[in-house]
Amino acid sequence: MRLNAGPHARAELAVLARPEPAPGGWRELYEAARRRAARASAKRRATRIAAVKGRELARIKAASAFVSAKLERIALTMPFLDSLHPFYRELLATMVDENEYKLCLSRLRSAARITRKVAAEAARSVLASSSRREAAEARRAFFGRLRSLLESLDSCLGMVKRWQAEMSKVPDIDPEAPSVVITGAPNVGKSSLLRAISRAKPEVKPYPFTTTNVIVGHLELAGVSVQVIDTPGLLDRPLSEKGPVERRAISALRHLKGVAVFIFDPSESCGFPLEYQLSVYSSVKELWAGKPLVAVANKVDITSAERAHALVRALGGDARELIFISALKGIGVDYLLARLEAAVAPLLPATETFLRRGAASGT
Repeated sequence: MRLNAGPHARAELAVLARPEPAPGGWRELYEAARRRAARASAKRRATRIAAVKGRELARIKAASAFVSAKLERIALTMPFLDSLHPFYRELLATMVDENEYKLCLSRLRSAARITRKVAAEAARSVLASSSRREAAEARRAFFGRLRSLLESLDSCLGMVKRWQAEMSKVPDIDPEAPSVVITGAPNVGKSSLLRAISRAKPEVKPYPFTTTNVIVGHLELAGVSVQVIDTPGLLDRPLSEKGPVERRAISALRHLKGVAVFIFDPSESCGFPLEYQLSVYSSVKELWAGKPLVAVANKVDITSAERAHALVRALGGDARELIFISALKGIGVDYLLARLEAAVAPLLPATETFLRRGAASGT
């Protein structure tokens, strides 16, 4: 896999989602190899020494081919971190330790080579044997060494299994396509807004950190399908102190293109005071610098006039563009969508803009 940005992003995601499945541990792989060895020799009713050797060689070959191919496929179908788009690489960095990841995959490839080497040595011993007993001992020695080798990979196989489970949750996002990135402190209504404006159906519950991964939906803006991305809640603390969940939100803000929607909860029912939310807002403005940012005050249906005015005063000049909505009740959502469309339209390719204008004018 040698992937960058643009049209390759979908193929890159496919590699993340469909690696060769890793076994749950060494025993699963070892027993599967033994079953293949048994099937390979099932039709060989050996009595003469030449036939006995052929049977034992078939067992060794079948087990070795299965194990070495399986280990190599696992290692080679896992993403190559250095080749990933920065968005995906940063996202995966919240799921795996990069050094541990590379070391583990290297060990799997080395084990595949060692398996073939051990099998070749065992095959030579079988061919050199002068009796059925010696041939059987060579085959048993091979399986003993194979078992020891796979046992040494047990923790590595377990880690790969866990990594694959995490990677399977990575959403289908094209980091080069225009996006609407929804961000803010925990429990301010980000997932509710995603539900209100897109086809995505994220889990919505009244407590913080329900969203632990990046979630994507889609909506049509300016006649084009645009990604809408719900990010995990951000806390007001240095980047070095942020946990994996927050760093997934940071990855989206750092690398995606489009417009960001920062959601305030002036009612403070989210559990975070307004001053705290404003600090998070300042951090997001810094991360999203140079790209359009729309500030939204959510939960207008339960916000007092006093709390709404407090937010307006605190935002100062930024309050001129502030939009009051209720994602849950649908209040103000149409106006927000119009603002998002105006922000996204300049980011679309010129050819698409021309085609849309031509269709509108009937030319």
